Order: sequence, then structure tokens, then C-alpha cells
Amino acid sequence: MPTYLGDRVLAALGGASGAVIEENVERRQTWLIEPNAAAVQRFHGHPVVSVRGDDDSFLFVPGMTRDHTVWWRVAPTGDRLLTDAELLATAVVDARGRGRVS
Repeated sequence: MPTYLGDRVLAALGGASGAVIEENVERRQTWLIEPNAAAVQRFHGHPVVSVRGDDDSFLFVPGMTRDHTVWWRVAPTGDRLLTDAELLATAVVDARGRGRVS
């Protein structure tokens, strides 16, 4: 999702967020979630939030010490890797305001 929205989502999730990749070329943030999570299916085809992973897309995973272009905004750890998809979807809707997905 775009960084402006991702920053609000990240703030809402706080410590419940798993790892987050940030890139400054396209100004986007990426959360890692379980594959095909039902909670985020409503975002397929969304104009602002993208769901990827089952459409031959690929993801650049930065090294742990990388600090520019593409880096870990929230570094992965053994207990902080995947974000709960339901919590993420709720945070996205709330961050967009008034419960709207669009």
C-alpha cells in the first residue's frame, strides 16, 4: 500500500504488526501475511491497496542491513514475521476512514 496509508496502518497495528518492507522508489509498504487469507480478499482489484502472491508477482526481500531503496521498516524476527490478516484488513479500513474500503 502507499506509504501515506501504510504509516497510519502501521501506527494502528503497533506491536501487532509483523515484518514490513518499505520502498522509496514507488513509496509503498508491504506486509507479509498468510497466503490466500480470507480477510484481505476484499482488496483484490482495489485502486489503492494491492494483494499479491498468487498472481505470479514477486517481492524483493531486502537484506537485514539494507537502509535505502528497499528496506525493512519492521524487521522480521522469530516472533514477528507474519501480520494477522484480519487485524491488517481492519487497520486498513479504519485508516481509510469511516469504515470505507474504497
